[in-house]
Amino acid sequence: MKIYAPNIHLFAFQLYKSASNDINNSSTDKDFLWYQANAIASATLHQNLQLHQRLDVNKNPDNPRVDLLKDSEVIDDNYAVDLQGNISLNQTQDLLIKGFAHPLRIYDSYSLWLNLRRPEKENNNQTDDVDITFLRQLNQNNCFTVPANPLFLGQTLLITGWLTGAKDRQIIQQIANECLKSFFPDNYLLPPFNRQGELFGSPIFEYGLFSQLNNYQHVLIWLFTDKQADSKFNQCYQELLDLFFFRAKAVKAYKDSRKIYQELDSAYRKVEDTIDKVPKLDETQYDNKINLSNLKNQLKALPQISLTYTRLLRNLEEYQNTIAINTYNYNERLQQIKSIFANEDISFLEIFSQKNCAYFQQQINGDLGYFRHGSELLGKAIDTIRGIVEIEQAERDVEQAKRDRTLETTIQIIGIGFGGGAIASGVIVSHIDKINQPLAALSPDNQPHPFFASLILSFLAVLLFSGVGWFISWLITKWRN
Repeated sequence: MKIYAPNIHLFAFQLYKSASNDINNSSTDKDFLWYQANAIASATLHQNLQLHQRLDVNKNPDNPRVDLLKDSEVIDDNYAVDLQGNISLNQTQDLLIKGFAHPLRIYDSYSLWLNLRRPEKENNNQTDDVDITFLRQLNQNNCFTVPANPLFLGQTLLITGWLTGAKDRQIIQQIANECLKSFFPDNYLLPPFNRQGELFGSPIFEYGLFSQLNNYQHVLIWLFTDKQADSKFNQCYQELLDLFFFRAKAVKAYKDSRKIYQELDSAYRKVEDTIDKVPKLDETQYDNKINLSNLKNQLKALPQISLTYTRLLRNLEEYQNTIAINTYNYNERLQQIKSIFANEDISFLEIFSQKNCAYFQQQINGDLGYFRHGSELLGKAIDTIRGIVEIEQAERDVEQAKRDRTLETTIQIIGIGFGGGAIASGVIVSHIDKINQPLAALSPDNQPHPFFASLILSFLAVLLFSGVGWFISWLITKWRN
């Protein structure tokens, strides 16, 4: 299979500033996109591009869209760096390859549009068709696949080429599939076919499924059947670049929202486990002693869990807002394209905002509706545990007060008893000198010995005074209650 004048367009985007501390970390390479352009030029054309040295990244800081090439590098209002070199075909023929690298800043991001192509004409003569397998020569070492980076937003690979004859129209999808297979290395996990449509009158094929988000890669293969598609592409290339930019931001926000979903799901399970451990204040609960210390520890831990949970919910809402904003911007650029081509059918481009972005929003709305229930559970759990702690603490304070009063009463009674006993002991002391006298001499009428009589009276005095003390304490307690 052959195609005529194949083009490879890389539209890649990265953040250059963000509210995230991880992204703004000084160790993060903020120039990696420009180095990727250098790597492509070096691997394919053996050209020392040094794009990062040709840029003024601080140029016009207040403008939302800036061509970053230094003014000294701009020639004839061309804000792209031209690329040119030769690629050997079967080690027998060198083919001329041209292209360019166009660096921009769009809002909070850097954008790279890099193109490599087989020219349509060389020395004013139409170039020959090339085998589809030639596409791999333009993607040496898979250099058109941007490696992972914390700043990386995403990329779109657009492969264009002209069909070589009428017979090609009968096997268009087969040609597109061969272009995809030939572009990437052997054993590479190819993005799966998504859909087919038409754009500016020529068939276009999209690869990459959001159901395989972890390995998602966006590839478009656009096969021109006439000059109309090529001409209109050149007329609205800026709007198309913006479309791919807003698309990348919306897809990245949705992809990041799935990570937040996993964290929220884990946090929600922790919330449920915590709530399940909260004791129930029913009749059976009073038979068991509540561990007040554990409850207080839970009461300390729950606000931190709630704070983390709320932060995750807020992040999910921010991703939802990011998708909404970029969907709006995407639709704005679609309107601009419609204004350029009033009667042109661009439904192929509209599907992303109408179908995919709507699905993203619906999915996140469902997640928020589900996980917001966790915030309510956390609030109720905190209130419940706080109430249990207050009730249990109050009951224990009452029990402790009762024990204190009982101890106080006991001490008072013992004090009164021993006080009365001390008074009575004086009687014993007065008879101490008679202990050594014979009992008969002291008790001629068989009366009790004075010592024993005094001892018995002292004991009775202790009981009497203790009883009086208990009665007085009982009256005081009754009066308090």
